[in-house]
Amino acid sequence: MTRLHGPFVSRLSTLALAAAVACLWPATLVAQTAASWLSPEAARVLAAGQDLRASSTGRNASLSLVPSHPAARSLAASVMSEKPDVVVEALFLWKKPAVKDKDTEKLAAYNVLRSIGSLTGIEYYSASRKTMRLFYESSTLIYGPDDRTPLPDRALSALPAAERLYARQKDLSFGDNVYSYDLSSGPDWLQSLSVNLTTMRYGIIPVAGPGDLRVRALVIVADDAVIFYAVSSAKATVIPGVRAKLEASFGNRAAAIYSWFAKKAQAAWAALP
Repeated sequence: MTRLHGPFVSRLSTLALAAAVACLWPATLVAQTAASWLSPEAARVLAAGQDLRASSTGRNASLSLVPSHPAARSLAASVMSEKPDVVVEALFLWKKPAVKDKDTEKLAAYNVLRSIGSLTGIEYYSASRKTMRLFYESSTLIYGPDDRTPLPDRALSALPAAERLYARQKDLSFGDNVYSYDLSSGPDWLQSLSVNLTTMRYGIIPVAGPGDLRVRALVIVADDAVIFYAVSSAKATVIPGVRAKLEASFGNRAAAIYSWFAKKAQAAWAALP
């Protein structure tokens, strides 16, 4: 069981809101293909096996790749309400190897998102080094922000409306940090929000204070494919001199997370009845 600690208990309102939204969402869904949530150009590019990326900075930071799905619009509103100075988007499409029961598919994808320990050892393309580089030297769930006792990944047998997890992850670029992971779900979507709870550093230089870096992943489970929409946002005021580096790397890191998700989902789908 996750242990909750004083300063973080107030953030449970986020989970309560997510659960309430999930309960109010229409229970009956009209059949939807992935293309129905995308612009014609985005659908064409993604169907060809490519991805889409966009970045925006400063006072006019905005989002330009948001799918037309209600959960994506809600995500975008949340990001903009935080008034970030750096926003990087990445949009991907994973074609299902087979179509299964929607609830079964959602649970399989959700269990992929919460398997934080399996991120250990994944790689990303380093734009500065022009080569693949280790992303997470280690990644594990922990009991809480003040108790770093490791916890094993555990697959759930039923899909919760929302939950909070804590993780300790050693990133070779930004050090050994603790994060909260808020996961939520709806009729045809899943979302993960990662927030740093410790100061992230690039070498000895502080680049993001607690709560200043947020990484969201929205998974839209359409009838024929899965849309994977990632948004990274940060407060530039706490990362002077390295904003450009973060902006350039976020897209490649999102691609690494998507590759991890797609590989795990491929195996998960193969095991579905």
